[in-house]
Amino acid sequence: MEYIINGGKTLRGELPVYGAKNCALALLGATVLTDDEVILFNCPNIVDVSNMIKLLQSMGKVIVRNGDTLSVKGELGSVCAPSAYATLLRGSALVLGSSIAHYHRIALPLPGGCAIGARPMDIHLDGLQAMGIDVLYESDMVSCAGIPVGTDYKLRFASVGATENLLCASVLARGNSVLRNVAIEPEVVALEQMLVRMGARISGIGTDTISVEGVRKLHGADFAIIPDRIVAATYLSAAVATRGEVTLTHCRPDHLRAFLDVLQPHCSVRCYGDAIRLSAPEIPCGYGEIVTAPYPLFPTDMQSLMLSLAACSRGKTIIRETLFENRLAHNAAELHKMGADIVVSGNTATVAGKSLHGADVVASDLRGGAGLVIAALASDGTSTVRGVEHIDRGYADLALDFNKLGADIVCKEA
Repeated sequence: MEYIINGGKTLRGELPVYGAKNCALALLGATVLTDDEVILFNCPNIVDVSNMIKLLQSMGKVIVRNGDTLSVKGELGSVCAPSAYATLLRGSALVLGSSIAHYHRIALPLPGGCAIGARPMDIHLDGLQAMGIDVLYESDMVSCAGIPVGTDYKLRFASVGATENLLCASVLARGNSVLRNVAIEPEVVALEQMLVRMGARISGIGTDTISVEGVRKLHGADFAIIPDRIVAATYLSAAVATRGEVTLTHCRPDHLRAFLDVLQPHCSVRCYGDAIRLSAPEIPCGYGEIVTAPYPLFPTDMQSLMLSLAACSRGKTIIRETLFENRLAHNAAELHKMGADIVVSGNTATVAGKSLHGADVVASDLRGGAGLVIAALASDGTSTVRGVEHIDRGYADLALDFNKLGADIVCKEA
């Protein structure tokens, strides 16, 4: 599929924000910890979630979807994750800790996902080894076996995925664990909260040091997936880029603090309990310096959105990407086709904002693809965005949502 986008349309209107991809994948991975039924509400209908469901079903889980509600139950018949699904998404790695905790073994093909730079699993595996787990690399497969025991382990980097895997491994471990320098992203906090509902004993929820008292068994529970802060940021970025006005409902403004702090000097932003109203009648004069970092600082997943906003501003912006080394270069090259003035040196992009024009561009990753759509919406003329399959991994129907706000996007078979 590809998007044909006629730019220059001002976006106005209201949209709800659906459940977060990264939260859904983590919670689905955690369902492996129990054979009882786990019910997940507000589950987004996106490709990554569909692939995670297929992965779990292929391993033996019984999963029923009813709208945005998922029922997950049953034991695994196999602890070997099939490569046909595991290699499609990075989130497949999130069955690692749960499988070790409940079944004491797992064979996992190295997971797939976006080509945005090195995403090693060394922290995941080092942490499991600290819990007494044997780890064996075989070609493009990693095999783990053993009964996890409590440990005191400090992550060398606050990796979200490693935090989630080690947390899941520790809740059924023999003894107590202390995990230090863990990620504190909202999706991690949601996982901690769901595990407690399932009977886990966790203290320090929402902090960078969590203590876990291992229990013998977890039970079923129900839990609502949190709103997707990256989707919300995408909608808001489109409004800013097109000098529009958008109201988002069913969202969490507190999860977007760093992003909103960048926008607020340049437009009107009003936050309510579960809603955000943004009005951006003027073209911003650059955004200063932005540095990506773990939550609660500026998220790397919003960097591509910000690069597009900087490109169509009227001033200077410097963006430093500190987490993924390939994330800047590709989108900068594609934005050049639209007339953007971006100089990339190492992990830093220096952007001189200017008017953009339509062009044919190609998305190579999920958030980069969304960033290119935003640039196309702000451009004069018509753009073609190819590689839409990357966008579909994390957005239910981005073109439909933008068209509801007044965009002119046609989906076409490539």
